[in-house]
Amino acid sequence: MRSARTLPTLDPVEVGDHVCWLVDPGDDFTGTARAFLSDGALYGDKVLVVGARGPRRQRREAAPELLVDPHAEDTWPDSWDAEAMLGVVRREADTANREGFRALRVLARMDQVWPDGASPAEVARHELGLDALVAEGRALVVCAYHRQSFRRASVEQSVGVHPHTVGMRPVMPDFRMFSAESDCWSVSGVVDSDGAATFRTAVSGLLSRSATVRLRCEGLELMDAAGMQALAEAAAAFPDRKVIVEGANETVRRCWALLGYDAPQIPVELAP
Repeated sequence: MRSARTLPTLDPVEVGDHVCWLVDPGDDFTGTARAFLSDGALYGDKVLVVGARGPRRQRREAAPELLVDPHAEDTWPDSWDAEAMLGVVRREADTANREGFRALRVLARMDQVWPDGASPAEVARHELGLDALVAEGRALVVCAYHRQSFRRASVEQSVGVHPHTVGMRPVMPDFRMFSAESDCWSVSGVVDSDGAATFRTAVSGLLSRSATVRLRCEGLELMDAAGMQALAEAAAAFPDRKVIVEGANETVRRCWALLGYDAPQIPVELAP
């Protein structure tokens, strides 16, 4: 079963892991990336680097550390965006499975996927979609977020929608949302005033593409009034869709009712 965790390095990353790697300006990105990619040969993984740009020859000359399996190289786009990344990862995971690799090992430079930065909503929608793909167990994906390329709100959002994190970080929303199964998402940690906006954006991203979203909350330690308001607002914005909250503790259930959110216009069901 997948669970949220903070990793000291990329060394323990396993198949099914979806990691947010927070890269500071002084970090040895190239050395760490090379070591992570080199492990692909050791474990029998097909390797893909998301973020190299331009013609094949230019990619090799400009970034020799970003080499990938030559059999996959012809499938690459000449430029990247979030949609292109999802498409290539899905296709290459299928190819790796057919060719007998253990899994697809992906290193994604998110500053190249979004060279001009990204909004929290864009980050949430993309990473939650990618996490559903990784949860199928055919890939391990490390998304490298270079801090200087993203606003703080977008970095915070990226942490909240990855089950795993590597890299030192300031105080950020202390919850994780990640795929448990099809249209079912595990929510763990604390959803309070610090993380309410990030949580609302994540739930809205899920509702924008699914008629019913199940939130499995056995690992949720606390949801305060701000977190409940965020959930209610996200759900109310999609009145033709539904959120089912599973495994919420009795305190959450009572407070939800006391705050008046158990109303017909708020399509949220607190299941037993």
